[in-house]
Amino acid sequence: MKSVQQSKRVKERFDVELGGITQGISVITDNKTGVQYLAVNNSGISVIVDKDGKPLLTDAENQTPFD
Repeated sequence: MKSVQQSKRVKERFDVELGGITQGISVITDNKTGVQYLAVNNSGISVIVDKDGKPLLTDAENQTPFD
């Protein structure tokens, strides 16, 4: 039961956008902080940064990471 509750909290906190250049790339957004992460299948995950090296934050106006 505990893992089901944890899974629900994770799904509420993070949004996952599939797509990009290939189907093996996802952008994960932390709904609490707005920070975006790039996840590559069989490779890893990394924070996405802007030109100044600061974490890239989502736009609150329903913009997807691939816009």
